[in-house]
Amino acid sequence: MKKLVILLCAVMLLCSNAFAEVVTVTGVGASQTEAQNDAMRVAVEQAVGSLIDSQTIVDKSMVLEDNIYATSKGFVQSVDIVSTQRTPDGGYRVTANVDVDTNPNSKLMNELTRLQVIQVNMRNAKIAVVIPEEHIRYRIPDPAGETAVVKKFLEAGFQNIIDISKDRLTYNQPFNMNEAQLQNFAQSMQADILVVGQAFSEGAGDVGQFINGRRTNVVSCKARVEAKMYIARTGQIIAADGTYGAGVDITEAIAAKKALADAGEKMGDYLVEQVLNMYSGNRQQMEMTVIANGISDINTVKLGLNGIPGVKNVAFNNYSNGRGVLSIQYSGSPQTLFKHLQENVELNLELTESTFNTITVKVR
Repeated sequence: MKKLVILLCAVMLLCSNAFAEVVTVTGVGASQTEAQNDAMRVAVEQAVGSLIDSQTIVDKSMVLEDNIYATSKGFVQSVDIVSTQRTPDGGYRVTANVDVDTNPNSKLMNELTRLQVIQVNMRNAKIAVVIPEEHIRYRIPDPAGETAVVKKFLEAGFQNIIDISKDRLTYNQPFNMNEAQLQNFAQSMQADILVVGQAFSEGAGDVGQFINGRRTNVVSCKARVEAKMYIARTGQIIAADGTYGAGVDITEAIAAKKALADAGEKMGDYLVEQVLNMYSGNRQQMEMTVIANGISDINTVKLGLNGIPGVKNVAFNNYSNGRGVLSIQYSGSPQTLFKHLQENVELNLELTESTFNTITVKVR
């Protein structure tokens, strides 16, 4: 028996785990500098090609040529020259490993968005989850694993959760779909990312047999969820994992649900982390100004920030005239950060100002 998992996120970026597209390319030119610049241009073209579909590249060819490819150097993080050769005509051929910055908040992404080549709001991902569940001996009517995954995304600040329950029967075998079928499914849901998977649960027996060999009439169940996350348009796998769960109850049906929910929560944590890391800003540097009566309140805010999903490296930079400045690496929007901060601290907070990567909070 299998549990099918489909998670669709309206995200339109493709990037590596390091948020850069490292490619080995060759460039030619009349000088070494020209050859290196040509190599960077080729690398940026390849990176853009992996981020958007071929039809968009054709439609926006002149825009890309004038605004992206002509200024390729500005979108490159580093160039590692592998070899340099002279060509028969007296020019140069340079082979290099080029690291193109495809961070969702990078200059390249911002420029592609400004030029309307990419029009997806990275910080407001639309997510759809469908998880029909199967137990070894019978079908479980309500999707506990699906609820657990959805809950994890909501807790992480993703609010655009799509209800696709009406499409369950139409797409009840997504794990067996080919690339074209997956792409059609994604298009019908207006999604760009698919996560397809499978899972099962089964009874493990009376809990007592694992404790003292005596029956307790308390049933235990085990469950496993597997999932792979794909770029819908290219079919490239960008994440994959499997999680186990366990549950106990006086009935096998409820124990199975608990086991599936346990495995679903773990899968939800994993998927949320992948989305936060890969598609919501690579923990961009943000600055928070806290207006407070004293340093103690600012330290309370600092501690609260450390418990928010997607937050790393909170640093207290300075304090002067009732204003403290904190630097933060965060994967979401300032509004989502403030919402979670309110939940994490016992202070009366007011959001007074926010921009793309700054936020001002007042302690009343």
